Amino acid sequence: MLNIWAGLDAHRYWRNFEQTCAANARKVDRATLLSSLRSSHGEIDEILASIYKTGIAVVPNYWSIEKCAAARGELDRLIAQYPDAVNIFSGGSDKRMFGVEEVSSLLGEFHHDPFLRGVGEFVGGLALYNFVTLGACIEATGANNGSGDGWHRDGHGYQFKSILYLSDVTDDNGPFEFLPGSHKRWRAAFDTAMGGLPPPPGTRYEPAVVDRMVSRFGIKRQHYPAKAGTLMLVNTSGIHRGRPLRSGSRYALTNYYYHPFQIDLNRIESFPTMMPGTAERICADLALNNA
Repeated sequence: MLNIWAGLDAHRYWRNFEQTCAANARKVDRATLLSSLRSSHGEIDEILASIYKTGIAVVPNYWSIEKCAAARGELDRLIAQYPDAVNIFSGGSDKRMFGVEEVSSLLGEFHHDPFLRGVGEFVGGLALYNFVTLGACIEATGANNGSGDGWHRDGHGYQFKSILYLSDVTDDNGPFEFLPGSHKRWRAAFDTAMGGLPPPPGTRYEPAVVDRMVSRFGIKRQHYPAKAGTLMLVNTSGIHRGRPLRSGSRYALTNYYYHPFQIDLNRIESFPTMMPGTAERICADLALNNA
């Protein structure tokens, strides 16, 4: 059903968010940053163009097969060593540990990788802080909804994540899925007005609503099976999910980036249980009063 007013509200909501970020976050020197990114990766121009156009870029072989195997072993170790910091989602199938960088030097390499943050800062034009790295293992069960627990946006307006597959991902064990172009403000307004999506600030969408919208407007629903070591750089204001698993399991790392002004004690306290030392590191980095 056509709802022009809802579409206009969505457009306004995104615009206000972008204006708030521009007023409160530090601008980056994009020329200097681009020079640094080009020295780090020879295909950076193609990567950036893909993120601008579709909302996502895929970089194969970012980590070696051997390094990914070691990282999977680290996640298994942390699940056993820190059971109180393992958060369970998606019908019990999705085991998530926030702050793995604090308890594993190997996993911390992904957290501290300057290339990843640099891409996010260049695309958005504003400084970012890596709040936390998620280490996750999801398994095929009858109740699983996939990683992320269904179709959603991470926010309305620019949001950046870097995701690394630590295991081979096929069509059957939960590939990342994304609606290309849904990271754009005009598309958010169109999809709300014409596609029947709930307006902001809601960020979660029923599968039937997404399926209807995709079918009605011929939107391409892209999924990303790939080998272990594949990196995805994503504007997660676009609509995405991890496809529900039919078999096997999937291991991955994800960096959560925010503008520093978006982080306060309330955000830390409202986040799922984190690994020891994570909250203390964030408070120290951003000079927050950790009462």
